[in-house]
Amino acid sequence: MTASPAMQPVPFLAASAEEAVALIRARLGPEAIVLNVRRLPANGLARLWQKPMIEVLASLPETEPEAEPESTALSETLAEFRQQLEEIKFQVENRPAPETPAAEPLPLKPGQWRIGAILQKSGLLPLQAQKVLDRLHAQYGESPPASLAEEITRTQDVLATFWRNPSPIAHNSLHVLVGPAGCGKTTYLCKWLTQAALVESRQARVWRLDGATANMAESLSVYCDILGAPHERAWQPNDELLAEDIGFIDLPGVDWRNPTAVQELGAQLQQFSSAHVHLVLNGAYDISILLAQLRGFASLPIEDLVITHLDEESCWGKIWNLVLGTNYSVRHFSAGQNIPGDLCEASAEMIFARQFPKK
Repeated sequence: MTASPAMQPVPFLAASAEEAVALIRARLGPEAIVLNVRRLPANGLARLWQKPMIEVLASLPETEPEAEPESTALSETLAEFRQQLEEIKFQVENRPAPETPAAEPLPLKPGQWRIGAILQKSGLLPLQAQKVLDRLHAQYGESPPASLAEEITRTQDVLATFWRNPSPIAHNSLHVLVGPAGCGKTTYLCKWLTQAALVESRQARVWRLDGATANMAESLSVYCDILGAPHERAWQPNDELLAEDIGFIDLPGVDWRNPTAVQELGAQLQQFSSAHVHLVLNGAYDISILLAQLRGFASLPIEDLVITHLDEESCWGKIWNLVLGTNYSVRHFSAGQNIPGDLCEASAEMIFARQFPKK
């Protein structure tokens, strides 16, 4: 069968998964492939009553489907697409109801620290904002400084004491990336692989392994070929004796709301007894979703966190909820789809730059 010319991705805007599927099938037919899904939040005050739209990029395959592997790949892609849509649906349904009559904090009493309201507006939950206030009161007293700039400076000093630095990356170390579907694991792995190979001159090896579902991240294998990094599709018992400077294991996304799926992932991780396990989270999600995902993966031997999609999030202050509310450190911040680029070591100072831009 002759190959058809490659078709440019077609964007579809929809309010639900059902509507997106109907639009794709009507325009491109049942053989269409879903390339990307992202949430488009409502702007301004409209976000209080409008549900966020989703944008789906779809395209026809380069060749007409003629064999079973093609349909299997499509089924796996659609399954991941449905899971991502479920994440969006969960976030929409669990969005806190808007407060009435207004979202502005109540007037402060004379002599009261102003930073508590500022912290909440910058993304901290009330419980975590109160934890910071308690530390400020214990360290500096109940009365705040006269200058708001000084109050913010003292708050930054206190927040910095809560920050935990991740352990250094050792030579011949193996790293496993886990997380929900749509968190950006594979893109992040490619960025880290590039930094390790080109910037740090480390020899790297990659394993793209299947889990309960097939690992469909073909782009990872392609990128390994570009960098000249060996990549495997199967794990052998002696692979843990890593000859390279660094090794990466990519696993399919797991539904964090399914205890059985998380348990199966935990059993698979036991193969990699000396590996460092990193949980990758989509930083553009609401903090309630991120904390729920942390609870869902809590049974796994997670060493630290990676926050991705930060180019889609302006409220970086909410990251403090992950620091103050857990015992995990944060290793990397990642933004955008460009490889390489937009990957950096996480730090309190980076959050401060976004949280208090005009101190």
